[in-house]
Amino acid sequence: MRVAGTTTAQRATSEAAPRGLPGKRTAIMRAATRIFITAGYERANLDTIAAEAGVSKQTIYNHFGDKERLFVAVVDEARTGADRDTELDESLLTDPAALEQDLLRLGRQFLAATLDPEVSALRRLIIAEVSHHPQLHRSCGADEPQSGPKLLGWLIQRVAVLTAQGVLSADRPDRAAAHFVSQLTYEGQQRSKYGTLSLAPWEIDEICADATDLFLRAYRVSPGQTRAKGRR
Repeated sequence: MRVAGTTTAQRATSEAAPRGLPGKRTAIMRAATRIFITAGYERANLDTIAAEAGVSKQTIYNHFGDKERLFVAVVDEARTGADRDTELDESLLTDPAALEQDLLRLGRQFLAATLDPEVSALRRLIIAEVSHHPQLHRSCGADEPQSGPKLLGWLIQRVAVLTAQGVLSADRPDRAAAHFVSQLTYEGQQRSKYGTLSLAPWEIDEICADATDLFLRAYRVSPGQTRAKGRR
């Protein structure tokens, strides 16, 4: 269950025991998240992180190896933390008559994960530093979806099922799902200036409505329409 007002780093702390993370590792992750976001990757150093976490520099090396691996761990935790807090209603996209409303609800969930404050801050940091440190682009999987992987995987499965039922026409369910997600994330990031501005509820609704309309125009099978093979 998501706790209102908590950050990804705070959620990492509260969930450390169930996931079996040692207390020192959790303290390092919290300190590293704060320092990477405030100081940037280049200026952040392990001495400062160690002091903030109340551990030795050697302890950081023991857990993470070096600064790059620590940064990757912080980015991964922010992504999975936002994804973990997204409540997935598996009854969505099961009733063809409710397809539009379900996509609107799903869109809001995607945007919540995409615009998570810490995920957004770390995404901006990667963009700012990648020209100086190309290895961050590779290490952090910058070419992969940066939020909502659980929802994306589930959406691909639902698109495949709805296509098999003749409700949708998507020979590439993964591409169809990616089109929906890409529209949401692009508009969300552009309007929020990559997470630096909060979006009003009406803006979120508008983004979700536009993405839903485009998706249904492209992939929904109209009554009496024969599915076009090989369209996508």
